[in-house]
Amino acid sequence: MTISTQRDVRVTIISRIWAYATAMLLISILLTGQGQDQKLLFLPSTVVFGVVISTIVILRRLRYDQHDTLFQSETLEQLKQRIENLEAIAATDDRH
Repeated sequence: MTISTQRDVRVTIISRIWAYATAMLLISILLTGQGQDQKLLFLPSTVVFGVVISTIVILRRLRYDQHDTLFQSETLEQLKQRIENLEAIAATDDRH
């Protein structure tokens, strides 16, 4: 997965989460009504807390995946370089 694809996936996932959360927030506010009770604020605040935590988790998870991908590509380049070096050494040993 390329970096641009990861960004597209990240935007898609986060936008869906926030769209669903907006609908849930609207429903929870309508259900709580205009009450002055502190307990009625629990449902909307839970929705907001959940969406913020899920957004942070997605951003961090994709960031770590991106670093792993970069690390793997660096390792692959190092392996290719070692193989080229071994081929060069083997070619010089065959001449002697």
